[in-house]
Amino acid sequence: MKRSEILDRLRAEQEKIIENLKNQVERYRVASDIDEDSTLDPEDLSRQAEAKDMQLRFEKLLNYAQREMAFLDEELSKTHQEIEDGTLILTDTKYFFVGVSVPVFDFEGTPVMSFSYGAPVFAKFKGKQPGDKVEVGENSYTIKEIG
Repeated sequence: MKRSEILDRLRAEQEKIIENLKNQVERYRVASDIDEDSTLDPEDLSRQAEAKDMQLRFEKLLNYAQREMAFLDEELSKTHQEIEDGTLILTDTKYFFVGVSVPVFDFEGTPVMSFSYGAPVFAKFKGKQPGDKVEVGENSYTIKEIG
């Protein structure tokens, strides 16, 4: 299994998420930073408060995304013998990664799906070993390898 290469791709996808969130934080920071003394319209002050609220929300999401990146960094040097947070799972048709949630991408022609440890789908994989089948929605996957 090419765990380190897939983790590098997961990190690249996570970096895109982080950059997007940084841009959103900056956008709302600028929108919320108006000069109250030169503002005459009460609606401007209302929009400023909304922008500040959105800035704080995006900052919270950014902090979470940065913690997920730190988690991926730590996982670069690890392997797993059971399905837990940080496990890469190879099935007959896809890779699954437990720990972060990024958009699906292809790795050497095989889709890579990721989900967080707290996602309901994790319960379907927990405790499974190579050779076991996992039913996810209408799909069935046979686990080939974990690492």
